[in-house]
Amino acid sequence: MATEILVNDGGAPARILPFTAGATLSGGEAVIMSADGELDPAGAAATNVLGFMFVDASSGNNCSVITGKGVIVNAYVSGTAASGALLEVGQTGELKAGTTADAGVAIMIDDDEGGTATALNKVLLI
Repeated sequence: MATEILVNDGGAPARILPFTAGATLSGGEAVIMSADGELDPAGAAATNVLGFMFVDASSGNNCSVITGKGVIVNAYVSGTAASGALLEVGQTGELKAGTTADAGVAIMIDDDEGGTATALNKVLLI
């Protein structure tokens, strides 16, 4: 059974939007719009995160992205992040505990499921 990426939109204006994948992408991964109009994994400290992949997609295929503030999703988080921690984008589209000013894209909701390993965790999009 697949893991649900969208946990709860809580009445927030969540949107699931169609795009084209510019790389192989995983559900729960943070993505950005590249210059060619396709989606790529968000890089380190990206502040222009478009949203989070709804399901897995391979390069060149249609894909869906969840976007919206106040939406709770299961997103990939690496390293250790405590509940309430500000999260920013890591090197390859995963989130990590934030250290860069103005780079926060989400807040950790629950205890870190993966410890220091990368794992899907509930986060609130900001």
